[in-house]
Amino acid sequence: MTGKLDLDPAVVAQARELARLAGQPVTDLARTHTTVSVERAVLRLAGLDGADSDGMPWVNRLTDAVRESVGLEHGVALPAWDAMRAGGYPDLRTLAVDAASGLSSSACPRGTKPRRPGMTPPVRYKEASP
Repeated sequence: MTGKLDLDPAVVAQARELARLAGQPVTDLARTHTTVSVERAVLRLAGLDGADSDGMPWVNRLTDAVRESVGLEHGVALPAWDAMRAGGYPDLRTLAVDAASGLSSSACPRGTKPRRPGMTPPVRYKEASP
């Protein structure tokens, strides 16, 4: 027996394996599905905050624009960061303002693959020009 709790390492290993097996279906589901809320959280974690003059959060505006343009099957980060790079946007807020006004469109960069195993590109998929 080792460690501070004097637990049998074989029992600990077995418990960890059982926990991994029990959690695997949830992990598989999370890797192949996303939600609007998750994608908005991605933008918040990236620093996008605030709201437009109507009180609509910028994360909502940008997520909606990406969803309408290419779908959320790849998530919001890939098309948003590609639009920032391709459009010369200095930050996500500037991109969100233009996207809400229809001045910017999102696309998935050429040659990209879905970020989650088992996901396929959306029907409205369009590739960015080189």
